[in-house]
Amino acid sequence: MSLRTLACLTLLGLLIRPVSADELRSPHGVAIDPAAPHPSLLFSDLLKSMSDQVVWEQGKLRFFERVRFAFLPDFNDPQHIAAYNPNTGAFLTSQITDATGNVVQTVQWEARREAFPIWVGQAVNNSDPAPLAPGAYTATWTLDGQAFWAMDFELVASGGASPYEQGHYLLEGPWSEWAYVYVPNGNLSQAPTFNLFLRDAEARPWQWTDQVVVIEVYRNGELVAQHGHNAGASRPASIVQAKPWWVAHEFSLRSATDDGFVPASALTEAGAYEVRVGINGEPWGVFRYAADGSLPRPDRQRRGSDDPMHFLEGLTDRFYLQRVQAD
Repeated sequence: MSLRTLACLTLLGLLIRPVSADELRSPHGVAIDPAAPHPSLLFSDLLKSMSDQVVWEQGKLRFFERVRFAFLPDFNDPQHIAAYNPNTGAFLTSQITDATGNVVQTVQWEARREAFPIWVGQAVNNSDPAPLAPGAYTATWTLDGQAFWAMDFELVASGGASPYEQGHYLLEGPWSEWAYVYVPNGNLSQAPTFNLFLRDAEARPWQWTDQVVVIEVYRNGELVAQHGHNAGASRPASIVQAKPWWVAHEFSLRSATDDGFVPASALTEAGAYEVRVGINGEPWGVFRYAADGSLPRPDRQRRGSDDPMHFLEGLTDRFYLQRVQAD
C-alpha cells in the first residue's frame, strides 16, 4: 500500500470516529526535538479563529481564520505545498476532549513554511462539525501524535430572549481574560495597538449594541497613552458594535493630550504599567505589567522557562496581558 493510500484511509477514519493516539501519527514519524525551541501556535490567531457566530447559533466549533505556528520541526512534502497535511505529509492535528477525557472532535490541519520560524496553518476537515454539548473542554494540538499545546474553554447554553427564540451557546474562556499589545514588526518606534475581544451576550443579529470604549495606559501612575479621549469631538470617537459572540477589536493609542499617536516605546519604557478599560462609562477591566525597555514577557510568555503546553506565543511583535477586576 502506498503512503498516499494509507494517509487517505487514515484521514477517512479521522472524519467518522474518534481516533487513537496511534492513528494521529503519519507514516513519516516526524518527532519534536527536545533540544530545539518547542513548537507553539500564535495565541491571538487561535482566539480569532475560534470566536465565531456558528458557536453561538449551533454550538459547532469551527476554525475559520488561519493560525500561525512557530518552530514546527522541519519537514518537506514534495507532493504538497503544505508539508503538514493529512494526505501525504506529517500530521498536525487538534482534538477537543470533554471533561471526562473523551475525544469529541478531531481536526486535521495543513501548515506550510513562511518566514522562519513561522508556519501558516489552516483547518481542512472542519466545515460541518458535530455540535458540542454544554460543558468544559480542552483543545489539544499534536504533531504526529505528540501533544505540544493545549487550551481549556467552556460552552454554556443560553436561553432565548423570549419563548419564540431558540437558545444559543456562549463560548467562555480566554477571550474574556486576555488582551494583547501589537507592535508592527516589533519596532518600538512604530505606533502600537491595544487588542481586545468584546461581546454583548444580550445583543442579537442586526440589533447590535453600541459600546463606547475608553482605554488609558498609566506608567508609574502617570497617563502616557489613551484611546477614546477626544476633547474636541462632538461624539465618542470609539464606538464598536457588540455582537453576542466574541469579536476582536484593535484600538490605536494616542498621547495623553490627544496630540498624536504614541510610539510603542511609550509602553515599554522601564516602569510599572496599568491599563484601564472602560465601556459605556463603567470600569470594565484592568491589565497590569512591568517593562524594562523591551517588549514585556510576563508569565507564560518566556520561552524556555514556562510550561510549553500552555506557552502564549507572541513572536517578536506582541505581548499578552491578563485581565484583573477594576478597582
